Amino acid sequence: MSLVAVRAPKSRPAAPANGSVDDKEQSAAEPAAPILATLSPSRASNFKQCPRLFRYRAIDRIPEVPSAAQARGTTAHLALERLFGLPADQRTAERLFDLFREAWTGLRTEPDYSQLFDSVEDERAWGIESLGVIANYLTLEDPASFSPVGNELDMSEDLGAVTVRGILDRLDERPDGRLVITDYKTGSAPPERYALPAFFALKVYALLVRRRYGRTPAELRLLYLGNSTVYSLPVDDRVLDGIERQLLALARTIKRAMERNHFPPRPSVLCKWCSFQGICPGFTSPPTNGG
Repeated sequence: MSLVAVRAPKSRPAAPANGSVDDKEQSAAEPAAPILATLSPSRASNFKQCPRLFRYRAIDRIPEVPSAAQARGTTAHLALERLFGLPADQRTAERLFDLFREAWTGLRTEPDYSQLFDSVEDERAWGIESLGVIANYLTLEDPASFSPVGNELDMSEDLGAVTVRGILDRLDERPDGRLVITDYKTGSAPPERYALPAFFALKVYALLVRRRYGRTPAELRLLYLGNSTVYSLPVDDRVLDGIERQLLALARTIKRAMERNHFPPRPSVLCKWCSFQGICPGFTSPPTNGG
């Protein structure tokens, strides 16, 4: 999950629908630039990936219609959080499946999800596939064999130049006393080299854990439930000192971008999954078969 807070003027000109206006052009009467109040690991990752994506999400706050995959992720996170709220002997496969169904029953009537499926059959097929993904989790670890330090932890720390806040999926303590950060991904794992950027957010969470608890996590874990894959990365104080410097430098860069209203697009292979293809000047539609 991600959080970001931007204090903006009460009224500001709407962004043009075609995204074609030069970001450097500003009216003399335009209100003062928004102020970066808090920054989440996810929004920091968005800026690193594409400054224009950050603008659309954090400043313009353009609504994004959730996909079926995103609905699965939200529902799975709720189910797993609730599973670990139960006594260890109740953390069974059957209970996890029930928790997933219960979580979706609560979510499916919300405006963001109520129109997600065209038919009952489509929703049922999604549900069956989703339970298969949840079943994959149980091949990766036994939830009855340990109890996390915390689930869905609201982490907020003032780094001086910026307050960093986000929701940490799970924090574990191993029998040897080592702290481990675990993040759930309901999609399939990419090749390992392409998973490295996903560890940026987890390194930021590790920094927040160190500041809150005075202990340095030893390991970061990405659990990809889509194809039962675990990627892990060791961390230490040297790594976290570096990520703090990087994060503070990134916050300064974001603040300058806000002052100048300059958020250039950064096209990449990730554009194919972006919600803002229709308005982003950096997106180029793939050619049709005819040319």
